[in-house]
Amino acid sequence: MALVSAHRGGAGDDHAAENTLAAFEAAIAMGCHFVEFDVRLTADGRPVIFHDAELTGDGDARSIALHRLDEIADAELVTLDTVLNLVRGRIGAHIDLKVPGGEISLVEQIVSVLGTDDVIITTAEDSSVRQLRRWSREHAPDLLVGLSSSPRSGAAHWFVRKRVQLESAFPRLRLRLSGANLVVAHKLVARLTLKAYARRHGLPLLVWTVDHPAELERWMNDPDVWMVTTNHPERAFAARHESTEGPAGP
Repeated sequence: MALVSAHRGGAGDDHAAENTLAAFEAAIAMGCHFVEFDVRLTADGRPVIFHDAELTGDGDARSIALHRLDEIADAELVTLDTVLNLVRGRIGAHIDLKVPGGEISLVEQIVSVLGTDDVIITTAEDSSVRQLRRWSREHAPDLLVGLSSSPRSGAAHWFVRKRVQLESAFPRLRLRLSGANLVVAHKLVARLTLKAYARRHGLPLLVWTVDHPAELERWMNDPDVWMVTTNHPERAFAARHESTEGPAGP
């Protein structure tokens, strides 16, 4: 049976509750194995928990990366330090980095607080995975670092955007070149190609983001799946079949 990762805290359809301390506490109380959250950097280099690149409100959009934390404090952003202290020793941390550049120092901070047993790092940035894997081989050899099958961030130039689209059509090649030791696959990509890739290479497979009960029943009970990320962890637990076998994985 697969483990359960509560996507952005597992807030279900309540988008306002995503990536909040209340959602993380609820995931812990529910018995989730991991809680997933997104990390971005403010202009003054403070890591905060937020999925989108911009904060919106009152018809205004503010880029997180272009403002200091104190300039956007009214948005009640949660800092990475706060979340690390909240989850330590209580639940695993599934941390999705949206910070091309500065990855090493961030992961050093995370590992210094949580260790490596209850941490996985994921990102859609190929270069980030390569850097983190080079660092982890020496400093944290047990750390799982996964390359998400979603496209890496693009750029304004049309050529770069086209290259990103082309890269995304070859997820196995991206994984091989990145050196990732965790396969992080969208449910469709997992079904088409990456489940077989993970099995063949002996890598743990994390499938995202699965919410429909029928799909949860399929993925939660697939012996090739290590963990499933879902917005509805209560559905995931309900979909698990009783078995004496543990989840596939490290």
